[in-house]
Amino acid sequence: MPVRISLAEASRRAPKILERGDSLQLDEGAPPTLSDLAGALQFALGDGRIWLNDERMVMIQTEVLGALRARMIANAGMDRTREDLLRVGWVQGVQLAELIKKRFRQDNVTAALAAGPRLHTMEGFAKVVTKRFEFDAGKQQYLGEFHWHDSVEGTEHLREFGVCDCPTCWLQVGVPSGYTTTLLGYPVIFREIECVGQGAQRCVVIGRDAESWGDVPELEIFGLKGQKSRRSDPWKPPSDVKAPAPLPPKDQGLIVGSSAAIQRARRLLERVAGFAEPVLLIGEPGTGKEHFARHLHKLGTSPDSPFVPVNCSAFLGAGEAEVETLFGESGLLKQAEGGTLFLNDVTRLPAHMQARLALTLHDRNIRPYRIVAATGEHPLDAVTEGRLRADLQYRLSVLPVFIPPLRERRDDLPELIEHFMNLHRSRHVKPLQGLTGQVFDMLLRYDYPGNLRELSNLIERGVIYAEPGGKVDITHVFSMIEKAPRVAARVKMDGDASRPKSIAEIHDGRTLTEIEVEAVRTALIEADWNISAAARKLGLTRAKLDYRVKKFGLSPDR
Repeated sequence: MPVRISLAEASRRAPKILERGDSLQLDEGAPPTLSDLAGALQFALGDGRIWLNDERMVMIQTEVLGALRARMIANAGMDRTREDLLRVGWVQGVQLAELIKKRFRQDNVTAALAAGPRLHTMEGFAKVVTKRFEFDAGKQQYLGEFHWHDSVEGTEHLREFGVCDCPTCWLQVGVPSGYTTTLLGYPVIFREIECVGQGAQRCVVIGRDAESWGDVPELEIFGLKGQKSRRSDPWKPPSDVKAPAPLPPKDQGLIVGSSAAIQRARRLLERVAGFAEPVLLIGEPGTGKEHFARHLHKLGTSPDSPFVPVNCSAFLGAGEAEVETLFGESGLLKQAEGGTLFLNDVTRLPAHMQARLALTLHDRNIRPYRIVAATGEHPLDAVTEGRLRADLQYRLSVLPVFIPPLRERRDDLPELIEHFMNLHRSRHVKPLQGLTGQVFDMLLRYDYPGNLRELSNLIERGVIYAEPGGKVDITHVFSMIEKAPRVAARVKMDGDASRPKSIAEIHDGRTLTEIEVEAVRTALIEADWNISAAARKLGLTRAKLDYRVKKFGLSPDR
């Protein structure tokens, strides 16, 4: 008699089964559940940001969405508006698929596909009921049926225009098309066959692979023309974690971020790079002023020339010998000839050395190097308080560039977190799966008084403390040294907003070992002492969890 096993167990024994899937064979509570997905959504209270994992979101009233659609239809017509909203929905679907791939580790692609309707429901567009879907990636086939109850788009179209003779949920139909296509690697198109905008009781949506539809105008709308039979690599859950390759030098010297504040600073650097006039970088400690100075040097006309950094704080109480270190025949100024002299923390330079430096910089025509200075305070305040000579300030601040603190460029946090994770994994040659959702959320909320330097240090700490092949968690990154992040809200299943625990509340005076014991015991209890299931909850291998169970002396009766 054949032994019957679950689809998840079969996928672990034979990964090739992932090429086929059927929603009817998937457990109802297969992760990520709606609760898991809600955990990725957080409101940073008072910060003006809503995050869905690493993507910013906004709240908008359904009536406003309806008014926007009505204006688009009035200006561009029904057909053009439909195409535009389909494209917007497609992009949203692709983004949601990337969220699932990045944040959640799946046992199989079927579970990842099942998360799509849950995400659609969580975002408030409709209550999605999955009737059934099945796919065969080897044959590039897909078939699915879904029911949407209380569709926002259909209801708003009905409110603005009355009953329509065609389906109206255009943006929402684009979402599963982009989502499913991204996960499977071949075009899958969704269409409405019933819609509340047509007077139906609920919307009925059918998804099929492009070949099965026959004529598919959506391929051109989505930019997939010519891909009906061309297959890209589908997403596959990671089966093992390899040691990271070293980062190429070009990736280590980049200015990371796309926020308005950092784009402004980058644009100013690019404008002044071709000129030899002094540049003054103004920014708080830890904002990366030396990194910006080196980037400016690389953008200049002589990127292979010397870059000489000078820590001005080192000259406090300097005698004649130290003065010669900077101004002597073989001093730092001489070494910088033909290149860039970087004066870090220039307001800490002693007064007599400031006077000599101002005299040295007096004749710009014979200066054989470019001056880039940096300060962590406003230069005029330093002049007023007597820490910076006025004549030196005038000569150094010909081209001032403000480097924003991290709190003014919080939209860059997801990209910076990923950058530092790659950097430190590569530097320490350590295989890791990445960050857990909890620590990622905490990093988004933290205030970073130490700016980029502190963010880099926190992630490096997590990389070093985390288990090889595992995930970086809160206890690896945050210690009792850091102040708790500002209050933020997280969505619970009942719709209320709950405040996440602070660092102090998480530790509660306990050691890391005590926290680890509690985490292991809790996972085992929730899994009814099924070691494999508990290991998956903790992001560990069965062998690693077995080791901890024996190490901590845990058993069901203790």
